[in-house]
Amino acid sequence: MVARHRWLLLGVAVFSFCLGFCFTVWVWQGAPTSPAPVKVQDQLEAERDLDIEQTGLQESPFSGNNFGEPQLRLLSEADLVRTVISDTGQVLTTSTSALPEELVGRTLGEIRSIHPEWRVVGFSPERLTVRIPETHMETLYGHLTFLGISDGKVAVFRGKPEVYRKLVRVTSIPISSLPEFEIRNFERGIPYNGEEELSLLLESLKEREE
Repeated sequence: MVARHRWLLLGVAVFSFCLGFCFTVWVWQGAPTSPAPVKVQDQLEAERDLDIEQTGLQESPFSGNNFGEPQLRLLSEADLVRTVISDTGQVLTTSTSALPEELVGRTLGEIRSIHPEWRVVGFSPERLTVRIPETHMETLYGHLTFLGISDGKVAVFRGKPEVYRKLVRVTSIPISSLPEFEIRNFERGIPYNGEEELSLLLESLKEREE
């Protein structure tokens, strides 16, 4: 009986020694850490880097939002290039004119606030390039009329000279029959008010042609 207890105690001692030895080796080599927190941390850092990268890409060369950098402003001698776009995206007219006085010294953000209907496609101190929907130009200048040139003949337009033009009809009067100074006037556009004034202008041109 005593011998059996001794063998049992010896077995327990051997088992405890083996278990302790394995545990000591495991601690000495370093217990493996759970990969989950590392992955979460890596993911957060990646998302943060992506946010920084996207923020940098969203800044345009003329945004003026970079801290510590002066914002670009339009000069008084700057040009305004306006391109009128139809509802289908077709380019109708492109005109270049002097920058309006109210836009001198403005930043890109101020331009967008003043003219939200404009799509700014180019901005520098010397030039402002915008695209404008035809519907907006019709609202502003559709009630105005002027004489111009189309296909080498005097033509009737709706709109504002050097800003927006919509062809109404082409007359039979060739522009070549007019003096040079009048041709330049027609190239710039000659505004008129009402059908009566239009009839007088056309009659005058026809008499010169004869």
